[in-house]
Amino acid sequence: MNKRYNIFDFFLDGIFVIDESKNIVYCNQVAATLFGLRIKRLMNKASFDHFIFNDPTLFCMKDGDQGKDSATKYVEVDFTSSKGAEGSVQVMIQPDKGNTDEKMWIIYFHDVTDEKRISNKYKSETQEKEKAQSLIFKIKDDLKEFENMALTDDMTGLPNFRSFQNNIVEELNNCLQNNSPMGMVILDVDKFKNFNDTYGHQQGDEVLRYVAKSLTGSVRSADKIARYGGEEFVMILPDTNEAGTKIACEKVRVAIETTEVPYLAKDGEVLSVTSSFGGVCIEPNKLKESGVTDFKVFVECADKNLYEAKESGRNCTIVSTWNPEAPEGEKSDQSDEPPPIPPK
Repeated sequence: MNKRYNIFDFFLDGIFVIDESKNIVYCNQVAATLFGLRIKRLMNKASFDHFIFNDPTLFCMKDGDQGKDSATKYVEVDFTSSKGAEGSVQVMIQPDKGNTDEKMWIIYFHDVTDEKRISNKYKSETQEKEKAQSLIFKIKDDLKEFENMALTDDMTGLPNFRSFQNNIVEELNNCLQNNSPMGMVILDVDKFKNFNDTYGHQQGDEVLRYVAKSLTGSVRSADKIARYGGEEFVMILPDTNEAGTKIACEKVRVAIETTEVPYLAKDGEVLSVTSSFGGVCIEPNKLKESGVTDFKVFVECADKNLYEAKESGRNCTIVSTWNPEAPEGEKSDQSDEPPPIPPK
């Protein structure tokens, strides 16, 4: 759990992450110092056991719910800790929307004890409000950067698997609500392991970046793409039937096949790769009747079609309409066929 929030280890503000029981599952050193407590003492204990705010409605307090369901909640409060530390902090409570496993809340503490003392003497109320507003923008920018890092694949710049998880759940709900079909596609680069063995991993990484560019340039603005992992990518196609899903796959397949990837070892020369596609069309009536709630069911169906595409010679598309009663297919294996040879 803590690894997800390690980015906060370097923040200049105090950070807590709490669960629905208000237990602290993460605390950075700044927060521990602020409240005069050790991190070990704080971890996995109820937040309200260690400090008291003069606003008992805050979600981190025993009976508080302020900030729990809102997108963000920002307040300035005075505090007292169990070790006698006291002061004033600006608090922001932010639901962690990127965590799909369980509900968590990120709580930011900005120490304004000294600033408040000075402002009470020398600063006007208008100046203090402007400073507080500036801090809100800073916190929002920091949080946005953190969320982007958590949902983006570093190599290709595409959304990552976590982003795909969020998007597929959203689009399955839209499929039901709008009563419209949707497509989901898994594609991978043919013989990529052999390609890496022949040309090296740096060249392989370059291929993946160019495949990502081909994807980005070949789909509609409403479509959602992501790097699934390794040499695999996924496409989510809202409001798309089986025929439309196959057309979308073929458009991307041709784009990848005709893409020239610079050969890093030889200036002026290029390489090319092909890709195979396994797609599934999800119809709203079948989805509703089946009661299926786990998107992995559709991943398995698309993966089965990807296996058939590879068995059919690769560089092709297999798409079907999801049938809740159809048996699951087997996963594909890598071929031992040699990779393409660069031009002389």
